[in-house]
Amino acid sequence: MNFENLLQRIMDSDINIRHSIITDIEGNILATSHRDGITNYLSPEETAASLKRAATAWKGRKALSPKIGDGLYAVAAFEKITRMTFPLGNENLIFVSMGSDSVRTDMHAGGQQQIVQHVLNILSRDPTKE
Repeated sequence: MNFENLLQRIMDSDINIRHSIITDIEGNILATSHRDGITNYLSPEETAASLKRAATAWKGRKALSPKIGDGLYAVAAFEKITRMTFPLGNENLIFVSMGSDSVRTDMHAGGQQQIVQHVLNILSRDPTKE
């Protein structure tokens, strides 16, 4: 799978997406895409540690899947950003970060739910949904 192409499609789906990252199931970064002109709030080391914690949380959710079904996505909302986590097959995760309402660049573009739907549609690989 071409991770860079996938991340570009996600970035192109909404102007309020700040960055998107693909990691392995352990949270190790495999590919990243960053919107021009956006400054990260976290250092590279803080980002890596945050992704590892989120991957560990995802593995915990995955352990419950026999009882509640497979995870579709998770959302973590902070004052400055909202981070959405999506599974990419069984071995990878996609993290998508958007600005919170107070720091978004275009209030007329999609919000959290629209971005979630765009990413799910892209991941479905069904061109009629994109």
